[in-house]
Amino acid sequence: MNKQPYQYLSKSRKAHHLNLNDLAFILDIDQGNLSRFEAGKLSNSKALLGYHTLFNLSIQSSFEQVLQTDVKTLIDKCFQLIEQIENTSKTLKNSLRIEGLNTLITRLMELEKSYE
Repeated sequence: MNKQPYQYLSKSRKAHHLNLNDLAFILDIDQGNLSRFEAGKLSNSKALLGYHTLFNLSIQSSFEQVLQTDVKTLIDKCFQLIEQIENTSKTLKNSLRIEGLNTLITRLMELEKSYE
């Protein structure tokens, strides 16, 4: 993850006199994960939306960056699920599940291309 868009997060939190523990409690997020999020080392959609909501921060560039990371993960998870389904019985229900997953993968890959 690129750290640049995340530099303002801890400044916003500190401007409201909150420490990581305070914000982690409010957002119901592990403090370590929140710290890594502020450092740009971890994507966390819940934290991103929390900072946006609490501190009225623009999230467009950060949100796109988080989505890029999350989209890759979603695509990988869809492929993993297809593989698991293919290793089970060949039923109509499973065929329809695979078809639905392939539709999701196509959509996610188009979304991923739009970020390039």
